[in-house]
Amino acid sequence: MQITPIYETKERERQKTIPFFKRVGIFISPFFIFGVLIPLLIYTIMMGQLGWPSPLVGLRGVITYFTPTSSRVIMYVSPTTRAYFAKIGGNYDTLLIPWRGYFLERKQNVTEIDALSKLENYGSGVLILPSTLVLSDVEKSEIALFRKRGGSVLTTWATGTRNSNGDWTGWQFLETLGVKVVGEIPADSEARQLILNGESPLSHTHPAGQRIWMSKTSESLLRLKGEQVAGRFMNWARVTDEAYKNEGAIVYAETVATSTASSRTASFAFSESTWESHPLLMYGVIDNTLSWLLREPTILKSAWPNGKKFAQVIEMDTEEGFANSLSFAEIVKSVLNYKATFYILTSVGKEFPEILNKLAKEFEIAYHGDIHVSFKDELAPLQEQRIINMQQQMKSVVTDTKNINGFRAPTEGYSEITERLIQKYGIRHHAVDPQRTEGRIPQLLKQEDVDNNDSLILLPRTQRDDLNLANQNLNVEQTTQALIDDFELTKETAALGWLSVHSQNFKQDAVLTRAMPEYLEYVKKNKDAMWLATANEVANWWRERERVKISSKNQGQRLEFYLTVTGDKPVNGAGLILMLPQKGIYPGIRSLKIGVKDPNIYKIDEYRAAIVFDTIEPGNYGYQVTFSLLK
Repeated sequence: MQITPIYETKERERQKTIPFFKRVGIFISPFFIFGVLIPLLIYTIMMGQLGWPSPLVGLRGVITYFTPTSSRVIMYVSPTTRAYFAKIGGNYDTLLIPWRGYFLERKQNVTEIDALSKLENYGSGVLILPSTLVLSDVEKSEIALFRKRGGSVLTTWATGTRNSNGDWTGWQFLETLGVKVVGEIPADSEARQLILNGESPLSHTHPAGQRIWMSKTSESLLRLKGEQVAGRFMNWARVTDEAYKNEGAIVYAETVATSTASSRTASFAFSESTWESHPLLMYGVIDNTLSWLLREPTILKSAWPNGKKFAQVIEMDTEEGFANSLSFAEIVKSVLNYKATFYILTSVGKEFPEILNKLAKEFEIAYHGDIHVSFKDELAPLQEQRIINMQQQMKSVVTDTKNINGFRAPTEGYSEITERLIQKYGIRHHAVDPQRTEGRIPQLLKQEDVDNNDSLILLPRTQRDDLNLANQNLNVEQTTQALIDDFELTKETAALGWLSVHSQNFKQDAVLTRAMPEYLEYVKKNKDAMWLATANEVANWWRERERVKISSKNQGQRLEFYLTVTGDKPVNGAGLILMLPQKGIYPGIRSLKIGVKDPNIYKIDEYRAAIVFDTIEPGNYGYQVTFSLLK
């Protein structure tokens, strides 16, 4: 047994009572400075240069983070603009309140300033000019200096069109931001729907073709042109007025202000009063716009596979004039080498067994109901019997019907009962009317007790069909141009293009028949950017796309994103859209897991890149994207 001397025991007890700093002695200060403070300072400086938020220990010892002044959002509350509105009997606060409501709802900090000279306190950031009609020459110079430091600017309506005396000076200030004003939308015009582009830096959280109603107010809607367009004014049917082609309601650009800085600008062609009464949809646009102006890289799932920018389906409702389907099939196949989709009215189709079998062999066929009567107001038992009849009539001619799983309701008339029943009887996509979906992309229909793998995919008709065009009394050339206009809108908005043709209107000398060859040749010229697919291919893709989940986080000049692929088989052609933090840069990408193949990356335009996976197996993945920015 080992015995410890009494004096050693007492010494140990005495040492325990000596404060820690006395035991460390004179070495505590160098230890703390060189071992803790200097490494922490170096780390903070490096992370700050990379754009990371910096840690700050508050009075209560809680670690919080502050964002450098360069990433602040600043809103100019102009005293001279307020005075001008008061002079003409208006109230400038009416245009400021929507912004304050936005920042309050989003719980986002904003600094309000009442003098643009205060911009010298900000290295960069975003300056919001909310319908700031009155700007003096000195104020414009302050804004120009802010932009030279890399600052971004967001304007609404007729900002900068009056001098300090309130006199009209024109659109020159907006022109310095890359905006050309070409006129106003008449107050009685039906073109008061703001139609958003899909996968755009300023509107990507909304589906392609999302409508936002612009309320009628005393502030007119402007017609803008700019480098890039994120939204345009159209009517409810999303038809472009001939006079407003190539114009925008939201435009944006980035210009190199100096050799070491570039400036981003975004301009809304409308005042705050147009969306103040129904703000939520507009809040999403503002979210995206501020994120882009703050140069925050953003990543999202692409709507279409393999890096394609938009999709196109061409189909025929095959009913009366059933034999005309052969001439339609021939022209589409000869020009595009494309398998069009034929929705068969089965009571008519069974009278033409040779034609129906030929279509089934060489093209895609689907159901158009049993008779040409709407399902909409019919009771469930009758609807169910009609669906059974429809499938039996098809099977009496086409023996192999297991892959016929699409449906288009006659007269576009259906109800919730219809969709529940067609899903029950094995149908997996429904071609719906243009008003059914908020945007112009497919939609997975959530139904109780139905797994996503068996869910119904809604495919909206997005282009004017032959009935719409015939009602406009167009000649052949005008019909061709209308078809091209609708196609161009699909391409510009990254949407699903869906052209529906009726067999009875495809007679040999019909206007549509004569217009179709030139239109198809135009479509052919866009095959590189377009995914030309059958209806069922689009529906199947949308179901596959649902299996890919994505999340991301920004880390300064890096972006990390994480993918989860569910299910038990790979997803082929999955794509992502990356919003770049600087115009024209080419990002790099690498996997965060060893042994995982990096995806391909392609440039879409100066502001976006596409990340495409040839194939990706079920599992979890992480990737890092890096950017080389101007210093």
